[in-house]
Amino acid sequence: MSSQDIAYQISIVEERVNRLMERRELRLEVASQASPRRDLLRKALASALKVPVENVYIRNVLSSYGSQVCTCTAHVYDDAARGKAIEPKHIQMRNLSREERKQASAPAGASS
Repeated sequence: MSSQDIAYQISIVEERVNRLMERRELRLEVASQASPRRDLLRKALASALKVPVENVYIRNVLSSYGSQVCTCTAHVYDDAARGKAIEPKHIQMRNLSREERKQASAPAGASS
């Protein structure tokens, strides 16, 4: 089974609306066989909430040894530009796939 075939069972434990930041702050429980990858979890959450993937940022993923359920924190913005302006750069980088991360961190003009 490849990492693309992993199914996540996502349940929202807590949802808060932060009108000042124009976002929803979610606490999730995610059940999966392995620890979820942020980029795949981000896509799964975006499709479950029916919002563009650019509006979703996974803040943290906490798992316990031997458990198949992990706790996550996510921010879902009303507007992608607002999320890009507010979320720290390291969180934005963590939410990219490995290929996108390599492209973003490569110096301008360098080819691989």
